[in-house]
Amino acid sequence: MCMSMEAVKEMNETMEQIQEWKRIKEEAEANITALNMKAIKFLTENEDECKTTNKKGKEILQYIGNICKATLSEMERETVDKAEVKKLLSAKDYQKVSKVSVYPVLRVS
Repeated sequence: MCMSMEAVKEMNETMEQIQEWKRIKEEAEANITALNMKAIKFLTENEDECKTTNKKGKEILQYIGNICKATLSEMERETVDKAEVKKLLSAKDYQKVSKVSVYPVLRVS
């Protein structure tokens, strides 16, 4: 397979741009995390003023601002031990409840 120097140069530039945008994304995510913590602190420090009830009747903390609102509520997440489920089910039954996704992954490092 023979690649032109132009194609090689373009690919190298593309990978450099990917790395730069990843750095910008990491910086943005760090800033967002810090701002999220600031919003959580505000809601918890002003709990009495921000306490309300959501549509499901659960107690939440909410602040309605000029252009958006911030809501702090508890969320549940259930995890299942895959190895234990495999022990309990036959291979055939496990395939009935198991879903596998296949998708392309590009890694530039």
